[in-house]
Parts: sequence; structure tokens; C-alpha cells
Amino acid sequence: MSRVLRPVLLLAVAALVAPAHAAAASGPCLPDYPNGSQCTVWNGKVRDVGDGDTLDAAIPGDGLGGLLRVRIIGIQAMEQTSYRASQRAGDCHAVDATTRLEQLVRRSKKRIRVASLYPESRSRGRRLRSVAVRYKGRWRDVGRILISEGHALWWPGRNEDAGNVRYSVLTQRAAAARKGLFSPNYCGIGPNEGHPIKLWVNWDADGADSEDVNGEWVRVRNLDPVNPLPLTGWYLRDSGLRRFTFPPGTVLAPGAYATVYAGQGANFGSEFFWGQPKPVFENTTRDDRGMGDGAYLFDPQGDIRASMIYPCRVGCADPAAGQVAVSAQPRRNEFVEIRNNSAGPLALENYLLKSPPYSYAFAPGTVLNPGETMRVYTQGDPAEDTPLARHWGMTGEILDNGGDSATLVSYTDVTLACTAWGSRSC
Repeated sequence: MSRVLRPVLLLAVAALVAPAHAAAASGPCLPDYPNGSQCTVWNGKVRDVGDGDTLDAAIPGDGLGGLLRVRIIGIQAMEQTSYRASQRAGDCHAVDATTRLEQLVRRSKKRIRVASLYPESRSRGRRLRSVAVRYKGRWRDVGRILISEGHALWWPGRNEDAGNVRYSVLTQRAAAARKGLFSPNYCGIGPNEGHPIKLWVNWDADGADSEDVNGEWVRVRNLDPVNPLPLTGWYLRDSGLRRFTFPPGTVLAPGAYATVYAGQGANFGSEFFWGQPKPVFENTTRDDRGMGDGAYLFDPQGDIRASMIYPCRVGCADPAAGQVAVSAQPRRNEFVEIRNNSAGPLALENYLLKSPPYSYAFAPGTVLNPGETMRVYTQGDPAEDTPLARHWGMTGEILDNGGDSATLVSYTDVTLACTAWGSRSC
């Protein structure tokens, strides 16, 4: 929804629910980002901190009175299993996040400012609110603090999206600096400490994601050329609460890959199925909603050993940018060509070929050497692939003769090269 229309909608909602929200005001969704989106705002006082992203507070005018359970927008702390203050326990990092949130609340003398774009927004019965604490004379965004310090993952908001872009940047900075959750040995040494691992996620299935859940997948590669990587008990997750745990006996040989498909299926060899009935990963939006997500590989202790957060917003330069050319033949036996003009080999497994709503993922280990050109036919049997001739596997033509585009893009949504024709542009 346009940011221009949101203030109008907020006024309309406020008029409809005026008795329930009599103490509400209007102001920046994030107080230390005053030029951003405008929200409905309340002040309140915390009674209890539940965990690193949830608290109970008395907030006059917000809700039906009494205590309001608040779920902080935009962040996902690790999960606790015991919530009594004197007996807190849970995932590694969970209690740390709760303790830090309590510290911020105490510093503010339990005063908080809560805000939302849509006052009725909820998650599992809790009101979704941005939360700020006050000290040294000004309000400070709690989500920004916790994410910047590595106490939480970025949890993109579909409707409550005012902090999406900002929080994704802060999460990527925390990951680059190996802070908190992103410290590879914060929870202890090992197993297989220092083992080189690569992870990437295909977050956008062809067409409607809901109709092709297995079109979403996560791939993990053992980059060690000598040593195997046991994965028993390791788990994958997105920014939500969904987890896939690798079964007993899972081992990646040197240089080998494992692929976890989001949907239903029977595990076989190095291919696994998460078993989710719906898509797992949020698609990016190239608008002010700033949607995206992340995939995270945890070892059994709770350390993140590999991850990918998308879209890339920090350190996004690709060394192959400007060194690759894409061209297309949209008429009769249509195909897309990719030429490597660089002085080094290009690992195409790092990229997707896209012509929306379709995408083509290169097989693991696909390399295009300097000066080589690969042709990807949109139709044909992938079983007939050769090193420089690939087949998308479509049953009909997909390139629009009157206007379309073909783009080579990274899994973090960075464009490497593009070609367009007719009414379309790159």
C-alpha cells in the first residue's frame, strides 16, 4: 500500500475505533527515524518481559484495558522453553535477548512508546507494535538496538513494514561483524569448528509460490575439499519459527551438496523435504515495503554456521558485474545466452536466470570458463544438457516476442546482467 494512502487509512481507522483508542496519537513509527512512516502511537508502562521479543504492558487506550501482550515488530529472538524469571532457559541466545530487553526497559523506568501502522495488527493473539524506550531525554527504538547487537533475527513484517528496510540493513551489518547470533562459536566450540560451509536459498518458486512449495529450497555445500561434514542434529530455519532438522546419519562428503525442499516428499540421498504445507520464505518486493527474509543453518549447540539474508543491502558488489553479457532469442526455438567476458571462471550455481515469473537454477558445480558462451533453451529435456547447452524444461514458449526481459541475478537479488526487448526494459 502506498505510504501516501496510509495516513488517510489511519485516520479512518482512528475514527471507527475512537472509544477504544482514545489515548492514541500520531507520530513516527520509529522515533529515531522521524522521516519514515507515520503510525498510531501510545505510551504505556511495562509490567513484565516475557522473552526477547514479547512483553506485557499497561497501555491506556490500546485495546480493551488491563494488560496488553505486545509482540515487537520486525525482530525474532531465539525461543525460550522456561519463562519464569529465576528459571529462564531455552535456545542459546534466548535468555541473553530477554535480559537485554529487560535492561532497556529498566533504563526507561518501564516507560515505553508503542506504535503500529494498523492498530489491530496481531501475531498469535499478541498486538504487533514497534516498541521504544526512553533515556537521556529521547525515545530509542528497541528493535533497532536488539538487531544491531545481534540479539535477534530480522522478522519481515507483511503489513507492519515500517522497519523492514532498516532492520534488514542492521541485520546484515550484524552478520558481517559476527555479532551475537552471528558469532560462529558463541554457544561453544564445535562441532567441526571452522569448517567452511556455503548456504543459499531459492526463495521464489515459478509462478505462484503456494502452488509450488517445493520450488523453494535451501542448498548447503561442504566447501572443505578433504574433510566430510556430519550434519546430524543441525537445523535450518527462516526468520519465523519453522525448523528442519537433518536426520541421523546425514554427512556431506568433501565438496558435496545437500538440498532441502520446503514442501512434501520422501528424503533420498542428499535431497531432503521440510514437509511444510505452505511456502516458507518471503519474496522480495522492489518497493517501500522492503520485504525479504533469510535462511540460517544452526549447529546443535545453537550457533549459526552459515546464512543468507536477502535482498542484499550491505556489501552487495559482485566481482563479476560488468564481466558477463546476457542476450536472448525470443522467436522460434527460443533461448537465452550467457557469455563470460571476464578473465576468470564464473560459478553459475551462485546465480539464477530469470524471465518473470519463471526462473532457471543452474545445477550445482556449473562453471562458465573465460570466453565461453552458454545457451539455455527454454524448452527441451534437461537430461540432454551438455556443458554449454542447457534446457529450462518448459513445455511451451515463455519469452514474449512483443516485450520481455532475461536477467542473471544472484540469490540475494543482485542483478549481474540483463537484456530486454520490445516494450520491456531492464
